[in-house]
Amino acid sequence: MKGQKDYEKFQRGEPLTFKQAILAQCYVCNGEDEGGEDCLGVGCPLYQYMPYRKGRQKKQLTPEQKARIVAQFKGRRSSISLPPA
Repeated sequence: MKGQKDYEKFQRGEPLTFKQAILAQCYVCNGEDEGGEDCLGVGCPLYQYMPYRKGRQKKQLTPEQKARIVAQFKGRRSSISLPPA
């Protein structure tokens, strides 16, 4: 089940990513039955990040935003100097 492995990882004291922490919490909150459906838990502070939330829209970047991000990465790559092999 989705979130179960993340919750077990948390119980072992291993670090979790943001997404893993959300899935682990959803797993626990749903009675250890994270079935991939919207839980409708609008009172939960993590609900806004729930991957199955109804009406959830993916973030869409405008062409200008994409170009700005590409330009930022190009600048960073050229400033990195690697040691000789």
